[in-house]
Amino acid sequence: MSDSWFREQIAPDGEVEDGCHPDEAQALQSYLNNKTTPQEAAHAIIQPTLSSKDPFANLNSLWDLLQEALIQLPATHIPRIIILLQAIQDLSFPEKPPTIPTESADPDLERFSWKELPRFGHLWADTHRPDRWRNNLSTALSSNPTPENRQELRATHIRKAHIEALLAVQNVGGIPLLDWGYETIADALERSAAILDFEIPAAREWIAVAGKELFQGAKEGRQSWALRTKRDMGKEDERMNLGRWRFWEERMRECQERSKEGVEDAARWAAEEMRRLRELSEEK
Repeated sequence: MSDSWFREQIAPDGEVEDGCHPDEAQALQSYLNNKTTPQEAAHAIIQPTLSSKDPFANLNSLWDLLQEALIQLPATHIPRIIILLQAIQDLSFPEKPPTIPTESADPDLERFSWKELPRFGHLWADTHRPDRWRNNLSTALSSNPTPENRQELRATHIRKAHIEALLAVQNVGGIPLLDWGYETIADALERSAAILDFEIPAAREWIAVAGKELFQGAKEGRQSWALRTKRDMGKEDERMNLGRWRFWEERMRECQERSKEGVEDAARWAAEEMRRLRELSEEK
């Protein structure tokens, strides 16, 4: 593995806003090079946060390092990085900052615990799942409208969906499984303006990784804030149900019949998997 990526993550001036601490980068690199166990790496990588004058400011740089690693390093590293995050999440006292800033307005920080990786999910949402991602995509494609750029942006979008689903299923970082999963699928299938070559493959990733959990939520009629959003082709009901699941399945079949490159295979696979999950439940 090249050293250059890890060097580029380090803050050149030591300010957490500009990058991570050298020891954090070294701990991650040693772990991915199989020199340390997940538990050893977890202990090592949090030391700059524990010794920081403002441990909570340092958290963002730590999470940013690990999130960028999930997105930018070879995909073969994704499972091991998630295992490392699980190891950090399992840390308990005395692996916590010795002081809590009294001026902190965040009640979660005042009860600091590594459980659910404080701020991790919020940082991911702000950085990698922004509300205006379609506008950002349009801007990126306008500045570089080549097929190669679109393909690269699409691959990154799909990879992020895959990572989100893995984090959610493995209960890492406080990622809301049903909410984010249903939002991704509903946006792809219930909006006439959906960017199909991005959103259908992303929905496919959620179904591939978390299909059982998402279908169980439909069987149980689970509520989700993601379903409250009014979509022009959807159903205005914050409860997920089997009728909506069948509707999604039908929409996937429609997409596979009239979609462009990058959508047909994803829609076909997703429709078949949704049918399989539904029929398997009906047999019981």
